[in-house]
Order: sequence, then C-alpha cells, then structure tokens
Amino acid sequence: MINSLESRVARLFRQKGYYTMVSAGSRGAADVIAIKHDEILFIQCKRNCGLSESEKLRLLDAAFRVGAKPVVAISRKRHLSIIKI
Repeated sequence: MINSLESRVARLFRQKGYYTMVSAGSRGAADVIAIKHDEILFIQCKRNCGLSESEKLRLLDAAFRVGAKPVVAISRKRHLSIIKI
C-alpha cells in the first residue's frame, strides 16, 4: 500500500511536470523518484522529523551513484517542506 505522504509528494512533482515513481513500502534510499528532462530527484519522505544521519548518507550515496539530486520532503502539521540537500 502506498503511503499517503508519498502519493502527495509524487502528485506535487507531477503537477510540476515531472514523471514520478513511488516505491510502496520503501526501505530503500528514495520513496519517490521524479524525472524531468535531464534532472532526476531522489526524494525521501518523512513525517514530523528530518533524516537520521544513516538515512541521509544512504540517500546521498544513492543519488550520487546515478547523478540524481537528493531531496527530503517533510510533512509537519499538514505543511509540506521540500528541502534539497
């Protein structure tokens, strides 16, 4: 089952012209992958908090390996923050 936050983030990026893929039940580095022209975003979705140091390193490593930009989407009290790291 796809997390509603992941769906919300994917929908937001689709509205901005990206092709998105959601990793249901993701235990990997990225919950959402967004692609537009020559830009790839690896997006990790979090509720109420940021990434742990190990999650951040895993996201940075995975993004670096394929030339993607690492991004964190944090939902706090229904407000969504998008942070490029």
